[in-house]
Amino acid sequence: MTAVEHAAPALPRDLVGHVTRLSERLVRLDAPFDAATAVEDTRRRARELGLAPEDLDAHLRRGLKQSGALGPDEVAEYRRNLRAVLDAVGVADPRRPTAPELFAAFLRMGREVASSLAAALPRQPDRTVVFLGTDAEHLKIVHDLLADDPQASTVFYLSRLSLLSDAERTVLSRTSRTVFGADEVTARSSEGRHRAWMDNGLVASQLARLVSGARALAQRSAAGGETFEQLFLARFADEVAHRTDQRARLRQGPLTMFGTPLPETDAVVRAGIDSGLFTERCLDAGRRLLARSAADPRPLTVVDIGANGTQPALLMGAAEVLGSAAEVSVCLFTPHPDRWGPPGGRFRLAQATSLFALGVETVKTFATDYRGAAQGAGHTLAELPADQRLLAHLKHLAFHRAALEVRARSAEG
Repeated sequence: MTAVEHAAPALPRDLVGHVTRLSERLVRLDAPFDAATAVEDTRRRARELGLAPEDLDAHLRRGLKQSGALGPDEVAEYRRNLRAVLDAVGVADPRRPTAPELFAAFLRMGREVASSLAAALPRQPDRTVVFLGTDAEHLKIVHDLLADDPQASTVFYLSRLSLLSDAERTVLSRTSRTVFGADEVTARSSEGRHRAWMDNGLVASQLARLVSGARALAQRSAAGGETFEQLFLARFADEVAHRTDQRARLRQGPLTMFGTPLPETDAVVRAGIDSGLFTERCLDAGRRLLARSAADPRPLTVVDIGANGTQPALLMGAAEVLGSAAEVSVCLFTPHPDRWGPPGGRFRLAQATSLFALGVETVKTFATDYRGAAQGAGHTLAELPADQRLLAHLKHLAFHRAALEVRARSAEG
């Protein structure tokens, strides 16, 4: 997660346009930059952003002080993992890294991301790769550089905020401290993630139930038994058509899945069930994904990183219900790919190491503005402050070098 203090509201098309242009620019670069050249180019970028190039290190360090958006545990994890990378590349003073030292740290992250993508997503010209959300900023550029083609993948924005009704957004954000306590998050779950106010929305919580239920059954399956994707797709289609599990939730209660339930949080979830919000939001997301590929009949591979893969699972399920001519499959980078039962053909899993996650999920140009939404802002996305955008520029150059290194090794092998 990325902090969004003093950020500017943005639209999904701003994110998609930025990442698309960035990929095109990096693929056009003649050769990878060494540290000195990358630092000089970052000074040029500082001037464009209205920052003082002579104070480059100070600007980059300020950009580095971003924090996790879901509580103190994530902040501590970010700092701990970053410190490990800085130590590994021999940074003299991890509290005051220089621009060349940061380039070396980003290069180490980039090599992990590029190697992981190359192994999990070999080039398939007959498929279109779709990266989700703000993580696409780093995943798309590396994938496109490995393919030497800025059209090798696309970007699709979907967030937990966009799955909420207006009433859910108002009530769940306003009651966050009462439901979750001062830190406004739950403890880390067995699936390896925290829960916050937006996870109690009907669509997000229902997807969590469908995914975890299918996953538990798949884990109990013997080799050759039902896979997660088979179990999930059947449950998802039933939920869209008949609200079977939602009706069970109404009977059993409470409806607030995470934290301490309140009458008003239960009421807003109940209103969503009564209005058919789950079906509406899921199929709308599926239609938006498929509309982007209407002119391209190739199958889609939706790629995401996370502990439980609810958003790519949603898109796979919605495409199935809508009868899409283009098959939608998933590649999920996750910390525990061995906890999903027998392997399937359409929901594939890849290992997400802590270094891979650090490389993909931090130091970006855009972020989903969970904090702003909790404070009543009407937007979902934000463009980050200039210091963080400057740091992201240096990271892009390091990832460019890393991807070309991995591509060269693959060509030799």
